[in-house]
Amino acid sequence: MIETKDLKIIADSKTSIDSETRFWEFVVDYSKTHFFGVRFDNLTKKTALKIVRNFLTERHNQKSRKVFFTNVHTIYLAGKNPVFAQTVNKADLVLPDGSGLKIAGRIFSKPVKENLNGTDFTPLILETALKLGSKIYLLGATQEVITKCVSRLEIEYPGLKIVGFHSGFFSSSDEAELISEIKNISPDILLIAMGSPKQEMFAEKIAGQLNNTVCCAIGGFFDFITEERKRAPLFIRKSGLEWLFRFFQDPKTKWDRIIIEIPVFLLSVFTARFFTNSIYSSSDRRPSCG
Repeated sequence: MIETKDLKIIADSKTSIDSETRFWEFVVDYSKTHFFGVRFDNLTKKTALKIVRNFLTERHNQKSRKVFFTNVHTIYLAGKNPVFAQTVNKADLVLPDGSGLKIAGRIFSKPVKENLNGTDFTPLILETALKLGSKIYLLGATQEVITKCVSRLEIEYPGLKIVGFHSGFFSSSDEAELISEIKNISPDILLIAMGSPKQEMFAEKIAGQLNNTVCCAIGGFFDFITEERKRAPLFIRKSGLEWLFRFFQDPKTKWDRIIIEIPVFLLSVFTARFFTNSIYSSSDRRPSCG
């Protein structure tokens, strides 16, 4: 018997859901939400982690999985790039990241359950990997940072099976060799930290060539765990203003997000609220239980 607070049903012999994998796939389908046509799965942290664990343990179908995170930046990029939008929308799990989505959810009385950003959720994936003995490959950041990241993870997660790593800076001519290396190693988890949309597009490309690998696009996690960049204090994170803290740390690369992307998103939200009363796309459907 399987239960989740995200869905008021119980999977047992009376339902048509006959396996744990199908149950969690149903939970994801039921929780899909689309803000301006870009998907996220409105789940609690506990349920999202159970789904990732199932990806790692249900291995008979030889299927690789993609785990992404949607935030205001994702929505902005997707609005300019339909291929990227489609890549995000067809992932196996897409978690809500950031205060922007929470604000929009409140305005439309459709609350986002939790902020499940990659920096906070990735350690939970690593803890699960440690318990299961999963093999991990790290891809992203500079060579110096990724090397430091491996050392830091080995200290913080003794026994974690890191089977390979590579910086996120490689040429198109090197990409085939990199993909071949990852295929030969066949990790259980591939953590990709190269920034959007590059990390999601790479995950899309390589996932089809791997078996039983969970490909996670995790943003700046490597920089944060190595303290290359500082996390905002907890009270700032809880207030939803971590984006402002990051801006002051790196105004040159975050300028567009503050001056363009966040205002455009908020303007779009308020315009939708007063003129159409919806930011949900036509693809925001709920599957039937039958």
